[in-house]
Amino acid sequence: MPWTVYDDPMRHIVWGTAGHIDHGKTSLIKALTGTDCDRLPEERARGITIDLGFAQLSDDDLQLHFVDVPGHERLVHTMIAGASGIDLALLVVAADEGVMPQTREHLEVIRLMGVPGGAVALTKVDLVDDELVELVAEEVRDFLAPTTFSNAPVVPVSVKAGTGIAELRNALLAQAQTVGPRQIEGRPFREPVDRVFSLTGAGTVITGTSQWGVLEVGSEVTIYPHGTGARVRRLHVHGAERQKVEAGERVAINLVGLAREALARGDQVLTPGPWSPTRLVTVDLELLSSAPGPLDEGDEIEVHALAARVSARIDRLAVRPLSPGTRAVAQISLREPMLLFPGDRLVLRRPSPVNTFSGGTVLDAQLRRWRRRDSAELGRLPDVRRSDWPKLLASWIEREGLAGLSLPAISGRLGVFDGTVEAPIGRLLDDGTVKALATQPPTFVASSVLDELARNAAGELQRRFAGEEVSAGIPARDFAGKLLPQSALALADVYLEELRSCGVLELTEGRVVPPGSDDHMTRAGKELTRKVEALYQQDGFDASSPADAAGRLQAKPAAIESICRYLLQRRRLVRLDGKYLIHRTVLDEMAQRVHDWEVDDFGVGDFKERFGLTRKLAIPALEWLDSERVTVRQGNRRKIIRRKG
Repeated sequence: MPWTVYDDPMRHIVWGTAGHIDHGKTSLIKALTGTDCDRLPEERARGITIDLGFAQLSDDDLQLHFVDVPGHERLVHTMIAGASGIDLALLVVAADEGVMPQTREHLEVIRLMGVPGGAVALTKVDLVDDELVELVAEEVRDFLAPTTFSNAPVVPVSVKAGTGIAELRNALLAQAQTVGPRQIEGRPFREPVDRVFSLTGAGTVITGTSQWGVLEVGSEVTIYPHGTGARVRRLHVHGAERQKVEAGERVAINLVGLAREALARGDQVLTPGPWSPTRLVTVDLELLSSAPGPLDEGDEIEVHALAARVSARIDRLAVRPLSPGTRAVAQISLREPMLLFPGDRLVLRRPSPVNTFSGGTVLDAQLRRWRRRDSAELGRLPDVRRSDWPKLLASWIEREGLAGLSLPAISGRLGVFDGTVEAPIGRLLDDGTVKALATQPPTFVASSVLDELARNAAGELQRRFAGEEVSAGIPARDFAGKLLPQSALALADVYLEELRSCGVLELTEGRVVPPGSDDHMTRAGKELTRKVEALYQQDGFDASSPADAAGRLQAKPAAIESICRYLLQRRRLVRLDGKYLIHRTVLDEMAQRVHDWEVDDFGVGDFKERFGLTRKLAIPALEWLDSERVTVRQGNRRKIIRRKG
């Protein structure tokens, strides 16, 4: 039967089950929704859940999605995969057994994943008397008292007798009404893959709980961490085909262009963008008080994030060793790449003996490896809450130094579209914390970093020109290479212009000089420069070479060479034909005489005769007149370009 396609007007809340094995999670979901979440033959044969199951319950404009997870201690990794993206947790405790080891571990997992609360189903009450039900309920309340589940309703139920199911259903609906909306605007669509399968005639299908954004049929998506592209053919939410889905729904995505074997649980489906997987993640880490011992650098761990799990190692700790019941910022080295963003939750488990011992919140997935001697500074990293984004982005930009950060780099690191960070960046620009360099796209650099660059540039200029009578300046690339790290050399021209605009230096013909026309000369240098310039003005077209000028002025040839380079940069000397040095005033007087010449055009012979030049100088002089738009060549003659007015 074909599925009906519709636009969904309902609110969607995802519940995840939690609890010890054989406490009745799956049978409870069946009683609430009519769906048997044990879909595998092995599950039905053995009577235990070994993989994730899914169901849903609708009431007016509210739809509850249920993710049923296994309770066996060996399948906690599957439970964590199913718990990624849930809004609330349904903790299931059997009245005949009470709080058990997996009850405790599952509660720690959902707390570490940031689930704010939920409800408790006290199952199998038909197996015990009323007094024991009350005692177990009290035990559960005491167990939950120090957690965010302290106010969760505890509802006694019996699936076998059918008692309490309606009351639990009402409690779940009431709790769901307290959940705020998911982030849709400004975020890409993001869905961790918790199941992959193929359908005949359809192809590859993945399922998961959508975390962010909106996705439509026909959209292009990227699968991470390997970065493979695909297209969305169809979208399903619990059997109903949809044109569009959004954050907070259990979504099945039929993909075009990817084989079933190319996908696995733990992959993520995202709207294409500047998203980069990482092998080093910086985390605000909490070591559980129940942890078997302290945590230290070099410890081997297993990281669970969304539906993925990866072997890893503690690389850096702000506090070492970290004692049970305390927290610190840590850097974790991942054996395989993961796509993570600030605010993502992690659960850490020991590989042997297997246990959940820690968890935390991602602070930064692109921060470089911290030096061990500076590890304590990790504890000063800013929070990732949206209200703290200006402070967070300012720290990112400052830490990048002169390499700076572009808007795409910032948004890609944060996991948002460019427009979402324009407001916090605007605040930083307005208060002068950062400055935008004139690149495309703009590069943002901390103002404090630019101030330090200006101080260093001024000091470098003073050092390089100290003791020199005259200098024609420092090659710009050489100067920039002394000031900029390798990561910022591509911005050398931008930074030199920035330093010029704020008056730190001047640029002339690819060379750097101090500000002010003669500030890089000693008093003797200025006097010698005056003499050289006067000599070239006096000589006109019979100008000397720098070596001849040095002999006539009884000066050091190197000093005269520097002065000539300086005068060339300042356009007070002009080099004709690559070798003849002529003072600019001599050429300007020649240009004026050409303008005053009462002819429309002239030949080379006419020009030589009028100005008394040899042919070796006449041709370069004519080419200079052409370049200055005084004349234009027409065959063997020059036409004079008359000034208007």
